[in-house]
This record gives sequence, C-alpha cells and structure tokens, in this order.
Amino acid sequence: MHRSRKSPPNCWIPWQKIRPKRLGLHMIAYLNRYYSLVLLLALLAPPWFFTVTNEATSASSPHDALIWTAVLFGCWLLITKRRGFEVRGAWRKPTKEEANLYFRLLIGVLLVDFGSKAFFFRSDRPYKIEVFKNFGLHSVFHVTAFEPFHLLLLLYFFYVFLLGALFFRFSNKHLDRVWLVSCTFALGGAIALFSERLIFGGVHNSFFFAGAPIWVCPTCGSQHSASYAWTPADVFVHAAFLPVIILWVSYLVPLRAPNHAAD
Repeated sequence: MHRSRKSPPNCWIPWQKIRPKRLGLHMIAYLNRYYSLVLLLALLAPPWFFTVTNEATSASSPHDALIWTAVLFGCWLLITKRRGFEVRGAWRKPTKEEANLYFRLLIGVLLVDFGSKAFFFRSDRPYKIEVFKNFGLHSVFHVTAFEPFHLLLLLYFFYVFLLGALFFRFSNKHLDRVWLVSCTFALGGAIALFSERLIFGGVHNSFFFAGAPIWVCPTCGSQHSASYAWTPADVFVHAAFLPVIILWVSYLVPLRAPNHAAD
C-alpha cells in the first residue's frame, strides 16, 4: 500500500519537543502550590529536628521541642490557610529577555568580584594604599573555612534568589525589576563568597573602607573599627535585604487590575 505523507500522529512526536513545555507547566504548578511551604520547612525544620532529637536524648523537659513544633505548625497554617499572606503577583515562566538579564547580571557580579582579586590582590602588599578618601587597596586573606552551614545557606539562596527571581513576577513592574536585579546581586555575591571559601579556605579581600563609608557593609562596619578590608561580594550579597523589603512594599502598592489579569 502507498503510505500517506500526512504528519505523524501525536504518539510519534519526539519526546525532546514536548519535554520543555511539560516541564515548564509542572514547574509553575509546583511553585504555585508548594514554594512557600517548602521554603518554610527548609527554614524551620532543621532547628525543630535538632531540638526534638536533643530533647529525646536528654532528661530535660520537652518545652523547647513543643515550642518549635507549635511554631512550625502555626507558620504552616498561616502560609497555607490564610489568604492575606499571598503576595501580589503570579508564577510564570520567565521571558527570554528576563532570563538573559538575570544571567548576564549574575556573570557580571562574578566577574567584578573575581576580577578585583585577579587585578588588585597582592599577597606581598599587606599595607593600605588609599586611592580616594576612606577608600583604597588592601590585600588581606581572611581565613574562614567552608562549613556544612554554608552549603545549606547556599541552597537557600538558590531556592529564593534563583527560582523566586526567575519565575515569580510582581503585579507592579517597577517592583518586579528591582526584585530581579537585587536577587541576582545577592545570589552572585553568595556564589563568589562560598566558592572561594570552598576552594581556598578563606576570602581574598582586595579593598578597604574607612570613616563614614564603612557602613556600606552593615555587618562588616563597627564603631570599634577604624576600617575593614572587603571584597565586592560582601556588598553584592547584602542586596538580599532588598527582596525582603520588596515583599512588604508589594502589600502597599495599589494593584492595577489590567496588569494583574494579564499576569
């Protein structure tokens, strides 16, 4: 018989062609239903687990375990049952422009941090060289060994600042852009700091701040120190505070029905 030249039936479609679409739909469905719950468990389950196991192996009263269990259960109820905790926005696949912007910024953050060490860090130059007032070059190796806690923290950063930034879009486009950029800065700074600790057992600081600009790094600056050595990743990772602020601001920004419906 002569075989027809019609297009093959659906069952003949190569798996590679349908896989991206199906994976995208499954990802959006998962994020929409379980993202906040998984994040809550990731943050509260470890201290709850260690508290319960410690109480089980000790003769002390189980008050701490009961408190952590109540906190875990209460937060789960708030996240899953109370609609007032829903952030204004929607889960959707990132556009090509958004994905390109994210990964270009991420590569830029890593290049700035690693490039500063390649060009300005000198182990034979431990003294300060002031370039501008209260700012200059200062090559200091800060020994901080990589610990399991750092790996756990890096996983948190990937979950919040990669999946959250790429797949969640706020109803306000201005908040959305700040959200995307700040999340990228935070993740890039974390990758730079953690990877350097893993490879070298510490961080290569190549600059210093002094005087009033010392507070550009809130956790580094102190009224008891005249200056501190730092790496650009220290500043980038502090962008993690912005997404938290944006989440609160999103409740205050008026919701425009057409844009929200379009999302």
